[in-house]
Amino acid sequence: MLVLTAVFGRRRGGELGTRDTLRRSAFARVMFADIGALSTLGALYLVLEGKTAVRVPAALATLFAGSFALLPALAYEDWAALREQEERRRG
Repeated sequence: MLVLTAVFGRRRGGELGTRDTLRRSAFARVMFADIGALSTLGALYLVLEGKTAVRVPAALATLFAGSFALLPALAYEDWAALREQEERRRG
């Protein structure tokens, strides 16, 4: 839903744009910076703790696309770890 809303969402009448919101609201500026910090920490976590080959490209993508890249990468890492655990259990 995040991706669909970002790509196909329409601007509503009376809605402030991103620049106006950041100019007018200190809270919005702090939240924007916080989101950037969390994406950076997520990218660092992927590089240091990731086990699959997608960890570095996903970390780089996270720096530009935030959670749009981070969440699928973390899900893939978790899926790969579960699959490896299951294979060890079987064999």
